[in-house]
Amino acid sequence: MIRYVKLTNYKSLVNLNVNFMKTKTKPKNLVLIYGENGIGKSNFANSFYTLNETMRTMSSIEMFKKIIEKAEDNKFIEHKHFIETHFKERFKDIKMIINDCKTIDSTDNMIMEYGFVFNKKNGVYHIEMNDNEIVSEKLEYVINKNQTYFFDINKTNVKINNNIFTDKNYYNEFLELIDKYWGKHSFLSILSYEIEDKKREYMSKNISENLYNVVLYLKMMCTKIKGGNHSEFGIIGTQHNFMDDLEEGKIPIKYEKELAKNEYLLNEIFTNLYSDIKNVYYKKTVEDNYIKYKLFSKKMIYGKIMDVDFSLESTGTQNILVLVPYLISACEGQTVIIDELDTGIHDLLVKNLLECISRYVKGQLIITTHNTMLIDSSIPHENIYIFNANSKAEKELIAITDFDGRIHKNNSPRKKYLNGIYGGIPMFTDIDFEELIENLK
Repeated sequence: MIRYVKLTNYKSLVNLNVNFMKTKTKPKNLVLIYGENGIGKSNFANSFYTLNETMRTMSSIEMFKKIIEKAEDNKFIEHKHFIETHFKERFKDIKMIINDCKTIDSTDNMIMEYGFVFNKKNGVYHIEMNDNEIVSEKLEYVINKNQTYFFDINKTNVKINNNIFTDKNYYNEFLELIDKYWGKHSFLSILSYEIEDKKREYMSKNISENLYNVVLYLKMMCTKIKGGNHSEFGIIGTQHNFMDDLEEGKIPIKYEKELAKNEYLLNEIFTNLYSDIKNVYYKKTVEDNYIKYKLFSKKMIYGKIMDVDFSLESTGTQNILVLVPYLISACEGQTVIIDELDTGIHDLLVKNLLECISRYVKGQLIITTHNTMLIDSSIPHENIYIFNANSKAEKELIAITDFDGRIHKNNSPRKKYLNGIYGGIPMFTDIDFEELIENLK
């Protein structure tokens, strides 16, 4: 769970410090973030995905090399330029991440810092980049019941706690990797690649359990982010099979029980959310010890039950299907960040869904939204945050309970928000369309 976030020169967020603590020791399980369009909600959500990107640059470079080598081996060399252009955007290096994320025209470094709680213990991860590479990186967590640094690295000094490595030979090997790659790759990226490249048993014997688990926690935070041209990207960290292919796919027949569990889950969710959906199920065909499956619903249409291919459902209904793995992950203890959760979904449906799931979130669910009905829902006001900007466009993200003036039962916080008391709403003047159309003539 995230305790706080500090961002410096990250996209439009030049200096942002956000606190998500409910008490001195416990972060909030659910956070709703409001603000006008373009103020930085998506950039804030995006920072968690960027954190993940910095942790997989080493793996990305190796994967990219293998794709190019495979293209050459299969004599697709004439398509090499297309392959390089297409895949390079997916497999970013640190320089590309900096170019994408560092505040425009900023001469100062970009800094990302995340305070977190994992296994009821506090930790801090800090990474700083100039225009070309990483210049400092630090991870603090618990060793022998005490919070201390795991590593603290900058361009002139490398401090690594001996206790995070359980094998001296591997420790010396890793120091050579740091000397060779750090700056172009982070400590966590190098270690993540080592975990992927080597057997789990080998790595668990050579590094401390706490380091291993913290790396996995940070790497597996779930993110669903909005991109340009209505694109979406992110990471699903669910541990359940096929949860990222709920609509259709092909699986070995031995996993049929897993598919049945997903079918039961979806049937319960959609028949409770929609009055006209009477059943949700998979149509399955078996061939060569594989099951091909596709999602359908039995739907009441003009008094008749009809089988409907789920791909024909509305955009909002399909969006709920996409959200399911993220919501399950939050309920099972993971940290989940969703940008614009309510896209295409009816306000009341979002309200009912979040009020229901808020009781079961064991991890943390952080979402951005424009659905103001949620402000007057059963979700605690301390969980509702507003993005604000002053006349100099300096931004802050704070809970509405931290604004001056108490919220009374007869004093709707939603009305306060819509009336501009908390800020974070669009401010506009009338547009004279008659004049504009006349000017076009």
